[in-house]
Amino acid sequence: MLNILSDRQTDRQSNYTLSAEIKKLLKKIPGLLNLVRRIRKPIRFYQNLHYAHKHTFYNPESKIKFEKIPYIIHRDTDGVGLFSYLFTILGGIAFADKNNFAPVVDMKSYKNAYLYDDEVGHINAWEYYFEQPENISLEDALSSQKYIVGPDSVMHDWPSFNTSDFYYNRDGVLDYWRKYCRKYIKFKPEVLEKLKTLQEKTKGKKILGVSVRGTDVVAKKPHAHPIPPTPEQAIEKVQEVLSEKNFDAVYLATEDKNILKKFQDAFGEKLITFEQDYLDYDPNEWVTAQFTDRKNDRYLRGLEYLVSKLMLAKCQGFIASISSGSMGAMCLSEGFEYLYIFDLGVYD
Repeated sequence: MLNILSDRQTDRQSNYTLSAEIKKLLKKIPGLLNLVRRIRKPIRFYQNLHYAHKHTFYNPESKIKFEKIPYIIHRDTDGVGLFSYLFTILGGIAFADKNNFAPVVDMKSYKNAYLYDDEVGHINAWEYYFEQPENISLEDALSSQKYIVGPDSVMHDWPSFNTSDFYYNRDGVLDYWRKYCRKYIKFKPEVLEKLKTLQEKTKGKKILGVSVRGTDVVAKKPHAHPIPPTPEQAIEKVQEVLSEKNFDAVYLATEDKNILKKFQDAFGEKLITFEQDYLDYDPNEWVTAQFTDRKNDRYLRGLEYLVSKLMLAKCQGFIASISSGSMGAMCLSEGFEYLYIFDLGVYD
């Protein structure tokens, strides 16, 4: 099991807080934040390149040799959702692509929301839902003649999730990350099969997709995280769009049973949902930390969440708050006829 950087979580959190404070100051001057990001990108890139050369491992006795050096991407935090993992990993994939390395994802060596404690070190949770980007297993990568263990994924550039810039493709940022999704993000057959079954419900209909984040964010108010709309605000916006546009039905993506009930009351038979295990959860706990006692609940929770968001990407219209999940739907879509993003600022 890899143990690299596992003792740096406290330092990362303090760095993240400082970064968020700086971002708040920079946003007060139009255009300055984007300028800083442009300057930071090449600096961060060469920092990672230097790190990669320092953390290249050699095993000359191994018979396994790849055309491109395997670059192992990992993240040792367990309190985040699937698309948060996806986007930080995507940052590592982009770095590997630019350097002609072969990206290999490790969601096996550290705790994450999709593995039980006794599965850590034995199962690669990435491979529950996705194929390896270049079909190189973690085991083969670690056994090869030469491989690189990448740094903590937060050191790579990855999509910023606290403004609407990404959604509206300002400065081409959405196009940039879509390119890597299309090239490297490959879904397992069971994910695609469930998506196909869900799409049958919407066949021949023009669908307005809606993503509403659960009340855990509202209750906890995490520093520098985007403020989501209330269910009532989201419902009001959907009703407004339905009255002005020619959508046939509404597809709701949420994990919150209470939000589901409010949408059912508001839209009745016009509402389409995914058959999943919705949570009547404690809003004072992160949704990613709450599970049921059904068999394989952690795996199934991730599967349901992923399929639910993939369905959003297939809709013709999209209404969402700013979150990793809605960013995922944007990245995996081909675009929308109608788009509205609630950009309500961030928590202090």
